[in-house]
Amino acid sequence: MTTDNAGPARPVERGRKPAVIPALRGPAVVLMVVGALLLVIPALLYAGDSGPNRIDRWIQPAVNTPAGLWRTALIVDWTGEPAGRVVTVLIVAALCLLTGRQRLAVTAVVGTFLTTVLALVLKHLVDRRIHGDFLSYPSGHTAAATAIGLVLGLLVADLLKAGRLIGTALVLGLAVICGGLMAWSQIDLTAHYPTDTIGGFGSALLMIPATALLIDRFAGKQQVTTRR
Repeated sequence: MTTDNAGPARPVERGRKPAVIPALRGPAVVLMVVGALLLVIPALLYAGDSGPNRIDRWIQPAVNTPAGLWRTALIVDWTGEPAGRVVTVLIVAALCLLTGRQRLAVTAVVGTFLTTVLALVLKHLVDRRIHGDFLSYPSGHTAAATAIGLVLGLLVADLLKAGRLIGTALVLGLAVICGGLMAWSQIDLTAHYPTDTIGGFGSALLMIPATALLIDRFAGKQQVTTRR
């Protein structure tokens, strides 16, 4: 008498869906390299500064918005504050879990946490300041928002079964939208210099793909061990 194991195996397979679909593993590494460059180059250029540079003075007036949008900037800014950041990350992680992407849910939590830690460490190492005593590089708010956008991009690319080109466009596009919106709020509220937000974007671009790939690798080894 044979036993049919097909039924209970399905939920397990759903839980094994990778954080980074195979088509995006190569582009994920490229994004990490780009992120490292966006993070390190400005850090070297602006370390120890206590004022805007030429690029900042050029961008700031273009970003300033009418007074009516000030409240919108504050709302966006709140999602990057500790409480708002936790709420946002938990919502995104819940979306990943509901769609059976457990590894991506872990990436949302762990990756955003590591991105935040990286930004905090670099603030002290770079020692760039704004408004006197506030460490500004890189923008932690922008880093967190970009991290969320990257996770959402990975999720959407997986759900749509996107290929390399479209998948990369989705991941990068959502990262730019989420990170760009937060960067706008930080610049508009003069909480950061415009170039600080570039570093924040680079932080997430480096850490989220790295975290996702490491989670996939670790989980893959665990599966092999379990089968044996």
